[in-house]
Amino acid sequence: MAAATPPPDPTFELLAALAEVSVHAHTLPTIVTSAAGALAGHLPLRWFELGRCDPALSTADALFQPPDARAPARAHRSLPGSLAHQALADGAPRLVDVPSAGSLAEDLTRARAHGATTLAALPLHAAEGPAYALLALGPPNPASPTLGPPLLRAIGRVLSVALHHASVLTRVATLSRRAHADSRKLRDELQRVLLPPDVIARSPAMQTLLQEVVPLIARQDTTVLIRGESGTGKEVVARRIHALSLRAHRPFLKVNCGALPGELVESTLFGHERGAFTGATQRHEGLFERAHGGTLLLDEIGDLPLTAQVKLLRVLQEGEIERVGGQTPMRVDVRVLAATHRNLEAMVEGGHFRADLYYRLDVFPLVVPPLRERPEDIEAMVPVILDRLALRIGRVPPRVTPEALGRLRAHAWPGNVRELENVLERALLLSPGETLSLPATFGAARLGPAAAPEPTHVETYEEASRRCIAAALSQSGGKVYGPGGAARLLGLKPSTLQSKMKKLGM
Repeated sequence: MAAATPPPDPTFELLAALAEVSVHAHTLPTIVTSAAGALAGHLPLRWFELGRCDPALSTADALFQPPDARAPARAHRSLPGSLAHQALADGAPRLVDVPSAGSLAEDLTRARAHGATTLAALPLHAAEGPAYALLALGPPNPASPTLGPPLLRAIGRVLSVALHHASVLTRVATLSRRAHADSRKLRDELQRVLLPPDVIARSPAMQTLLQEVVPLIARQDTTVLIRGESGTGKEVVARRIHALSLRAHRPFLKVNCGALPGELVESTLFGHERGAFTGATQRHEGLFERAHGGTLLLDEIGDLPLTAQVKLLRVLQEGEIERVGGQTPMRVDVRVLAATHRNLEAMVEGGHFRADLYYRLDVFPLVVPPLRERPEDIEAMVPVILDRLALRIGRVPPRVTPEALGRLRAHAWPGNVRELENVLERALLLSPGETLSLPATFGAARLGPAAAPEPTHVETYEEASRRCIAAALSQSGGKVYGPGGAARLLGLKPSTLQSKMKKLGM
């Protein structure tokens, strides 16, 4: 026959309930509410009060709560002559019957108003100074624990631990908020006065972009679509967004979607399992896995194949990827920045870019102005670029004359900063002396949109088609198929483009 289970110890259960309070209550109001509930579950509690006193024990700021109240009420108490004052002065719990508490006028009135027959005051030890707990109890219940000095001292110790715990958490939270505010203030101040060497902003447009817009969006995890012509510095802007974000200590990775072979796009971005395809001899982590916790820049996002666009949309919507050949989705935490020089709206209309992905990427569009619209930056960039180029070849940078600077400012710069760097490098090699000499042919023929000659006659359809195809072939380097090919640029199937070229005799 099994031995009978001993009845639960009411004293142990009461202290265990209060211990839970000390673990989970993080603020003074939650301690009072939780402690009142725990005490009421084991004692005939009428109300519970917890107060923090001034060093002279003259007054206390208290929280007062009956068990049936949702939240404690605040009160300011005068301590001299009270039971709490006696307990604090003696450093020991005090327990009195309400009928014999004639000298405790205020305590007696409140106790009788709630039907209490016993008052107990406990001195508490708090980091901020003296504190007390006051319990008003009704007629004893036979199932309740015996409320003697040992139990009162144990209750006081548990409540003191709860106060200490709440005090520590409050200090940590205060220091954390202060450190976060100081960090943000310092980061904002640094970005105002110290731009990295590759970021030059003299023009109002670039100063607004780099000093106001970029810091604003960097603090959030918003997806950003960076637009601008080739060579304007879209990657520089993306790196700056990452450097000013909370992810700055995590990886920043970039990939040019137009340079990825079509058959390896998904493997590069999302990884693959061993044996997923011919040549996959081992597991490969994609860029999203490697950028976990950080930022991934998808440059030339318009060249991403439609099949990869579907998977990218899933990452943006659900934060999950699946390796090629894999069966289990994996969670990733990556901020995606996208960059393009192409007209994505036209690509959406032509069916070459998914509309749902476009709207996911275009949460915060950001436009980097071309160099021809910010001539102030040209004047500031020239000495910086020349210093870097001269250091690389081991010579003193030449002086830039006002005439040369005027020619540089007047150029249309269809290739933007990249073209400026190439022109200056060529000029540096042609300038052995102390003064920079620009090539004689510089600026003679402008390739930018502003320099396009006005047509002298109306072109025929065949002439316009021939010129359009020739321009696409020139931009693609003669490539017809695949990403960046002439067919993709024109929005045609490769077979259709070849048929038109044959018909035009090209």
